[in-house]
Amino acid sequence: MTLMSPNDIPITIRPIQFDELDRIPLRCWPADRDILLRLFERQGTIGMAAWEGDRCVAQLHCYRIVLPDQDNPDWPPWNHWWRPEWWLRMTGSVNLNLSGPAWCHACCHVGRTLESFREETEATSAAPTILKGTDPRYFGRGIGTVLCRASMRWAWDHDYTTIMALGAPQGIFEYAIAAGHLPWTTYAKLGFDFFGLVTDAAQLPQWAHGHGPAEVEEAIHSAVAAGRPMQDFFERLMIMNLTGA
Repeated sequence: MTLMSPNDIPITIRPIQFDELDRIPLRCWPADRDILLRLFERQGTIGMAAWEGDRCVAQLHCYRIVLPDQDNPDWPPWNHWWRPEWWLRMTGSVNLNLSGPAWCHACCHVGRTLESFREETEATSAAPTILKGTDPRYFGRGIGTVLCRASMRWAWDHDYTTIMALGAPQGIFEYAIAAGHLPWTTYAKLGFDFFGLVTDAAQLPQWAHGHGPAEVEEAIHSAVAAGRPMQDFFERLMIMNLTGA
């Protein structure tokens, strides 16, 4: 299957190279080029990118960690969702009996280009929206899924034992876009299992309490009004074990 852009141009997927840094929007990666250079030296790449000709239109950020006791010092401190204590606090359940190098999908941004990223950083509006900084014409074309498949091949070829990702709640598209997390159902279709499932919840997760764009809050309120149980709003830690693949 050939991915096509909204401009009817084929989209190609490949690992990001160091000499391409000025051609991709570095929204969630470290701003320090020395840190990025260390990541390339340690990992070989910093993730996958989708290209419409020479124009980057989507990115999947990836980090290497070595479980169970080694961190990645260049992983953004505000995004350490893989830590067992964080997952226990968020879901009340944790089961991370893992070891060896893990390849982690930090976030995925479809439709984010240098142009849209520049518009986002230059915007003066104080009210965030889910579409700020993205081009929605690239949504729904399977780009995120193909980025994940390319990342899975990379992890397999480079002797990782595990791939980890945070899956957004099912059916809340607005949150997936705002958070940069693909739905957990996307990962499940790719063969991932989930850890730390929420079996019961009396209230919404912390992120659902007025901490994001208005579209996300509206989508949550609509889902709650429709009777969706609280556990449906929690993100899920998705894991693929490569040692038995």
